[in-house]
Amino acid sequence: MIVTKPEEFFQGEVNDSYLYKQLASNEKDEKIREKLMELSEIEKGHSEFWASVIKEEGGSPVPKIKKIGILYLKFLKSLFGISFIINYLEKGEVRAIEDYSNYLSNYASDEKKIKIQQIIDDEKNHESLFIKMSEEFSLGAEKTHDAIYGMSDGLIEVLAGIAGLTNVLANNIYILIGGIIFAISGMISMTIGAFLSEKAKIQISKNDSKYTSLHAAGNTALFYFIGAIFPILPFIFLPKYLALLVAVILTLAVDAIAASVISISSWGNIRKDVTISVLLVTVGFLTTFAIGLVVHHFVGNIL
Repeated sequence: MIVTKPEEFFQGEVNDSYLYKQLASNEKDEKIREKLMELSEIEKGHSEFWASVIKEEGGSPVPKIKKIGILYLKFLKSLFGISFIINYLEKGEVRAIEDYSNYLSNYASDEKKIKIQQIIDDEKNHESLFIKMSEEFSLGAEKTHDAIYGMSDGLIEVLAGIAGLTNVLANNIYILIGGIIFAISGMISMTIGAFLSEKAKIQISKNDSKYTSLHAAGNTALFYFIGAIFPILPFIFLPKYLALLVAVILTLAVDAIAASVISISSWGNIRKDVTISVLLVTVGFLTTFAIGLVVHHFVGNIL
């Protein structure tokens, strides 16, 4: 949706200023931290301009900061570093440029056009900065990509397998062993797939990448294993159906985080992408759980 009102521009700039400041607060790289703080101050200046426009029109600018969403982005950055979030920041600048350009052409008064053009130039500079940063952090982005996909597969595949076994196997130990077998077989499959995929990509691009096929395989294997732990772990401590319930809750929570990271790094709609991912995990769980019920109906508990 195209932004056309000074109030919306004001809120956008207030949130951007707060976002950059929050991202800077836990950034270890001094140069990046200084750049983020510089961007925060620039966006603050933009918000002050729009505040003055609102006041001239008889309004009263009241900042409404989306603290929960911004703190969540800060939390994800603390887990995965700044590389995955660069595309998200770039996307915000692209949208701002489009909205400001539209406002400049269709709504801005003559006395405001020079200042709005300066704001557009600032946003273009920010976009160029993020494009440069995305190139510099491409290695980190690739690592994050493989890590998240590996973790997602570990979560979903192992939960689905355990969901079916819970209705067939009476003993938690056997369900636990079955889950571990699922995890090992899935990890081997994903690792081989990641190795071959990265190898093919390097051969096609003919570039000497620092991120080799071995790196891709190792990263995928590690995070597949981490993802598989969440649905398996409850069966060590809890009765099987309670363990399954906890496993589902843990899996959905971690999957939501993984889906949001993928969405952010690929310019997606976070709410939509997370909802779809959680629904798909739920459907997969219910399907295999139902299959387990059918098997149990005909053969009962095996062990």
